[in-house]
Amino acid sequence: MNHLKKIYLLLFLFSIILYACNADKDKTGFEKPTAITDYEVTPINGGGIITYAVPNDPNILCITAEYVRNGEPYAERSSYFKNSIRVEGFRTSEPVTVKLYTENHNEDRSDPLIIEFTPLEGLVDVTKESLNFITTFGGVVLSWENLLNTELNVRLLAFIDGKLERDEIYFSTLSNDRRSYRGFEAVETTFAVIIGDKWENISDTVYYKTTPIFEMEVPKPWGDVRTYVKGDNLTELQASHAFPKFYDGIIGGGSFGYLNQAGSEGNSFTFDIKEVYKLSRFKFWPSLRDGIISDVYRNVNITEFEMWGSPILETNKPDEYWADNENPTGTFKEDWEYLGYFARERLDLLGASDTEIWQRGAVDGDEYELPLELGPVRYIRFFARATADGKPVPNNYWQLGELSFFGTNIIE
Repeated sequence: MNHLKKIYLLLFLFSIILYACNADKDKTGFEKPTAITDYEVTPINGGGIITYAVPNDPNILCITAEYVRNGEPYAERSSYFKNSIRVEGFRTSEPVTVKLYTENHNEDRSDPLIIEFTPLEGLVDVTKESLNFITTFGGVVLSWENLLNTELNVRLLAFIDGKLERDEIYFSTLSNDRRSYRGFEAVETTFAVIIGDKWENISDTVYYKTTPIFEMEVPKPWGDVRTYVKGDNLTELQASHAFPKFYDGIIGGGSFGYLNQAGSEGNSFTFDIKEVYKLSRFKFWPSLRDGIISDVYRNVNITEFEMWGSPILETNKPDEYWADNENPTGTFKEDWEYLGYFARERLDLLGASDTEIWQRGAVDGDEYELPLELGPVRYIRFFARATADGKPVPNNYWQLGELSFFGTNIIE
């Protein structure tokens, strides 16, 4: 009996030793993965990038970081083949704690490496501090910086006499972005902006009180002054596509605008908006046949163009004054205001649906802001620079549907 007891005792001790030897192995035979010991933290706005040396351990599948943000637990994982992990979304000036583990295929973890660091100022707060307001025609222009290109939501509210007039949200990931908020009367308005991020952090509210500049649409019809400007194209394909068609106020399917004759001379035309205006913006619509979606960017519709403007038109200038030279010295380009070079956004090349393309071409048009410092103008010279068929315009054959300008005739 004593002999049997000794045998049982030896077996029991052996099982204890065997269990201890396998304590660092999981049930599939994997050893407990090796913990990370060598690391570095680079604080970023609202978080940090943890760089580490991955242990030379074939059992490691991934690296996991666990932390608490705004009272809720979160985890981030990174492949064995990477040596860094990013934790973000904090809005605190206090240190945060991150537990870093290695994991094997069976999701067994190493001992934790506990890391503590202090994030830089939260992204919503940094963005809030970068906000810049400019009073403009019919509203404000708001600009901001997004240092990490993270998706932000910019909420704008407008109050007149304490009453909420508008509440809009705009989403952006651009490092530098701007947004025009228009459609307001020239009365004192309080604008309020709140910055939010995808982690549900929200900045304090920023207020801006101003009186928007009075804005109106420049009335139509306008006037044709091409005969006074040497080099302008004087052709029209036919009556249905006559010159005044681009300022007749008609847009959408069946809105035949101005179309010149193929192979004709002159890639410009000049028109008179009948009164001196300080312009703020304009819209461009293509010429469209009924229901032909491809017309929005084809059928020789202009896709790129330049414009100059002047408050006066001197009809006694020599022919060379009107030349479209690369070196503008001595030409109209030296005297006239440069409105800019404009390229239409090619929704057809950006994966937009037919509905979106038709909405842009037949309803919304392409809208362009003009510089606030632009001087007053009355006469506008338009140059066709490209169609979807090429640049410069092949066979000098081009068309446009409609132009509309906005601004003020109150010139100080």
